[in-house]
Amino acid sequence: MKKIVYTISALLVLASCSRLAEYTEIPFVYFSSPAVSVYEDAGEIEIPINVSSSDVAFSLTFETLDGEKTDATTGQVVPNGKSGVDYSVVDNEAAIIRFNEGESVKSVKVKITDFPGVLTGNKNFSIHILNAGSMVAVGGFSTCKVTIIDNDHPLKSIFGEYTATDADGNSWTVTLAEDPNSYNQVFFDGIVPTFAGSYVGQGKRHYVVAPVSDDLSTITIPLGYTLADQFNGHFIQIYGYEYPNSIYVSGTLSFNKTEDGYKLSGNRGFAAIYENDGYYLAASDATASAPITLVKK
Repeated sequence: MKKIVYTISALLVLASCSRLAEYTEIPFVYFSSPAVSVYEDAGEIEIPINVSSSDVAFSLTFETLDGEKTDATTGQVVPNGKSGVDYSVVDNEAAIIRFNEGESVKSVKVKITDFPGVLTGNKNFSIHILNAGSMVAVGGFSTCKVTIIDNDHPLKSIFGEYTATDADGNSWTVTLAEDPNSYNQVFFDGIVPTFAGSYVGQGKRHYVVAPVSDDLSTITIPLGYTLADQFNGHFIQIYGYEYPNSIYVSGTLSFNKTEDGYKLSGNRGFAAIYENDGYYLAASDATASAPITLVKK
């Protein structure tokens, strides 16, 4: 009887060990972010690659992928960002990175080419992790897209985040971002608090395409603009709004340059509206009452 019990115990131990082995975590490598942006005069940059555990030594291989963009006129995909012209990997022709035991971060070094005074438009390229050997897996962020921002864009000085404040004392973040298909208009993200951060933070097309005057003194918002992506199952229009319930479905409203940003004066602000046998606010914080000030952060 003792012998039988001993044998069963041994089998149980072996089974337990087998289950433990099955759930052993395999280290993995990954980029910290799937996308980064740098200005064309950044010089030499480093794109970090991380490993989840530094208890193993290994080598990984990577490749660079030249960029592409969709031509605004033809709709065709064309090259945009070429190795050896717009960027080049530094001191690593073999495209191999060695992680020694105890190391958790290594970087791919890239030299960005500057074209001062030349309006080239933004360029892009990607770095892709190909393989990390048999003991290390490749994680979810296996590719990092690098956007090279053209320093010579005529609207560069107004790009960025602004603190918006309306007549009711509400504050939120507005982002003026580049429209890749135009040098005289911006993506105006966060025109009402509901959609603050929709363009940069969430990747949603909840922004208004807004023309900018040549001298940068005026940003014009077209009323009746339909946001590209639905919100809560509805297509949303940006209309003019005057407290308490006046809606203006056409025309324009303009932000004018101030010392520290822009300002929309007057009594008409904005409302994000959907139409369904009447006008309905997209959300409880879908209005912004004038005057509205934008102060650059």
